[in-house]
Amino acid sequence: MWSVLARGRRRSMVWPCWPAILTGLVVLAATAFAPASAAPGDLADPIATVATGSLRGLRADGIEKYLGVPFAASTAGDGRFAPPRPASSWDGVRPATAHGPQCPQSPPLPSVPALQPSSEDCLTIDMYVPEHAAGATLPVMVWLFGGAFLLGSNAQYDSPARLVREGQVVVAIPNYRVGPFGFLALPELAGEDGGATGTYGTLDQQAALRWIRDNAAAFGGDPDNVTLFGESAGGMSVCTQLASPTARGLYSKAIIESGSCARSPLAPPTEDAAYRTSADYAAGLGCGDPDTRLRCLRALPVDRLLDSPTTMLNTMDVSWRPVSDGVVVTSGPEAALADGAARGIPLIVGSNAGEGATFVALLDYAHGIVPDATGYELWVHDLFHDDSARVLAGYPLSGFPSAVAAITQVITDGFFACPASFITQAARRGGSRVWQYQFDDAPLSGNPLLPGAFHGAEVPYVFSGLMGLAIPLPPSGDQLSQRIQQSWARFAHTGDPETPALAPWPSTSDTTLELANDRTVLGDSFLAQHRCDLWSDIAHIG
Repeated sequence: MWSVLARGRRRSMVWPCWPAILTGLVVLAATAFAPASAAPGDLADPIATVATGSLRGLRADGIEKYLGVPFAASTAGDGRFAPPRPASSWDGVRPATAHGPQCPQSPPLPSVPALQPSSEDCLTIDMYVPEHAAGATLPVMVWLFGGAFLLGSNAQYDSPARLVREGQVVVAIPNYRVGPFGFLALPELAGEDGGATGTYGTLDQQAALRWIRDNAAAFGGDPDNVTLFGESAGGMSVCTQLASPTARGLYSKAIIESGSCARSPLAPPTEDAAYRTSADYAAGLGCGDPDTRLRCLRALPVDRLLDSPTTMLNTMDVSWRPVSDGVVVTSGPEAALADGAARGIPLIVGSNAGEGATFVALLDYAHGIVPDATGYELWVHDLFHDDSARVLAGYPLSGFPSAVAAITQVITDGFFACPASFITQAARRGGSRVWQYQFDDAPLSGNPLLPGAFHGAEVPYVFSGLMGLAIPLPPSGDQLSQRIQQSWARFAHTGDPETPALAPWPSTSDTTLELANDRTVLGDSFLAQHRCDLWSDIAHIG
């Protein structure tokens, strides 16, 4: 997400995950959530056997859960800033009834405590399985969480119960390393790992996909029918995997929710740019000597490695994201998809109608700032540099009721809506079928701080619970949630998201399916609505 500038003060460009937004809702909107209910415990605990040993799961919400399952070894010690290594085997039956720790990260906001314990032994996966799925061959849906490549964990997405139960799909949610732990890039690291550097979080995701390939059958899953899906930086992660040659064959379909994969500040930087960022980070921690800095960084405690503004969600520019290392990431997603990287892979690509509201709420309102006219112009100049005059001409303050409304629209159009269209067009040129949607429901109807379909608003329509809390949608919103879940599940089963409730939805034309609780319509005004002619001539947004 990108901060809104007010009083000429530039703050951060950061991307939140849904739990950070949820925390903001609790603080800013006083929204209460009831605990998710567990199913009666009158059945024996489920057992699954994977390559490294047997697991005892639990039954809850009408599904089976296997939580905190190691898919790779600890990343501590010499595993820090290194590709993931295989997990060790265990004897007996391992309890899989609690989430593992999150990977090391700073809190989502300075005033918000960590959502759960952290550890470098964090590469675990949570499996959500329909009851009695053993022996079946069900689609597997792998969720990659968002969070600016700075924060997030699989525990925050518990649970996709209705999607699993009614859609008859297995949902797998892995952890992956974030911040410098996942994306530090230095020449000496490239020398250690055959050129791979700054892509450890991406490699973690790929290790999880290989684990799923090898173990899906133990949960009734089909290793040859895997759908990637994710939101925000998780959507960008999906795009990165589509573009990565080392991920080929590990998935067959993909869903990108508000990923902003094209021309974005989250687009992979060059090696040289990433080397400069990482060298500055190391020097700031007292590890500036190129001859010893890697040893120095690996010797520092975790808390010291997090003692940098680059790891803070509310004060940083986007410093950490997958790097174009020429091995794991060889080009940006837009170019890769246009060149056929996802040829033959069905895709769903979408954005929300009011993405920008989240960023104003969390990075301005939450800090006691209300953007004004002067702040708006300074924000545009600071963010768009040589393109600022064009942006101001396309979004004159006189055309909006307030500076907040103007900023919200610029973020919505420039960073989400049009990039979604650019990725759709690139993938179609490269030989993919793509279904594009726009989510336009308001889960907090009437709330002035987070109005409309803000960034992340669609996530509780896909998941039944977040952070172990039930999501109380109104009846019309719950009906839309069912329709989306049915569509996503059908896509996982067949590669086609059309359902009786969501049809027609063509995959080959410049039309966008509008998803709202009072209408589901197919429109052709998306490009004009979001001024994509203006954004199409800007090579890098932000």
